[in-house]
Amino acid sequence: MNEPNLTSLLEAMFHHSKEMIIFVNKSGEIVHMNAHAASTLDETDYDRSQFQHICNHCQGMYMSGGRVACSNCYLYQDEIVSFQVYMRTREGEVVPFIANFQRVDPENEISVFTLNPLAEQLKTQEIEHQKRLTQRIIQAQEGERKRISRDLHDGVTQELLNVLLEMRLLKYVDDREALNDKMVKSEESLSHLLDYVRNISVELRPASLDDLGIEAALKTHFKWIERQYGISVDFSFTVEQKRFNPEVETVLYRIIQEAIFNAAKYAEVDCVDVSLEEMKNEETHHIKFTIEDAGLGFHVGDTPVGTGLGLFGMSERASSVGGTVSVDSAPGRGTKVFGSIPV
Repeated sequence: MNEPNLTSLLEAMFHHSKEMIIFVNKSGEIVHMNAHAASTLDETDYDRSQFQHICNHCQGMYMSGGRVACSNCYLYQDEIVSFQVYMRTREGEVVPFIANFQRVDPENEISVFTLNPLAEQLKTQEIEHQKRLTQRIIQAQEGERKRISRDLHDGVTQELLNVLLEMRLLKYVDDREALNDKMVKSEESLSHLLDYVRNISVELRPASLDDLGIEAALKTHFKWIERQYGISVDFSFTVEQKRFNPEVETVLYRIIQEAIFNAAKYAEVDCVDVSLEEMKNEETHHIKFTIEDAGLGFHVGDTPVGTGLGLFGMSERASSVGGTVSVDSAPGRGTKVFGSIPV
């Protein structure tokens, strides 16, 4: 059996590979390219002189830290494995590719540049990301439903049963003074129950957020936090515009609400600083927010105490309106949640 020699195999791979294979010299001029590269970077779209240079097709190189400046281009490296690059195709589209760059002929300074389409991988990653996101949203929703169900059962249901029993006993009370005492106790129980239901309602969706805006809603919530947890909130609001898009107001409210709940549960503090600041110039208009405590703190990279869905939820809420949220913390020096949202 005659085995084909290595040269013929390499030639076959070069000509028939579905991978784009491009040889370039030290100046970035294209020396050779295979059929797949030629059909993708079609020379009829360009002048011959333009087509011959890889820079006229390349739209930017990206590494883990973001876009890489041209001064640090792959052309000036001996080898870079698995980086992302955007190339302009014959249709004029800018398409992402996974690239490898390696010097194969050091004497003549010839390098091989290989490209594989990234679009399908990105689509698959996006689908997987959406699945994970949906799962975590469902977990968060179920966790919140369990909490509300438990509050209703332990608080509202038990209180209603107590009032019901007291009301049933009233018909057996003949003494007017004793009857008045029981009526007063029943009234107190109903008042307590009304406050409890009102608190649950405020947690779910404060009416003041829709009626009066973010500032009034937060001030009301901070008073409730102080009553419930004994934590005072030092609130700074330097925003000229009083009302914003309802979705933006909701996101701001929920992020601040979650950050304060986390401080109340885990930070062991009696005071939290909250600030909202309007950042505005000719090009951008943002609301900058900061929630900071001087509590226990934690290592940001560690597995979070509890479900961890609070931090995840804040990030997802911010990104849903084009904003960002970050957490800075360390054991013994407190926690700072900060970010901005475009308005």
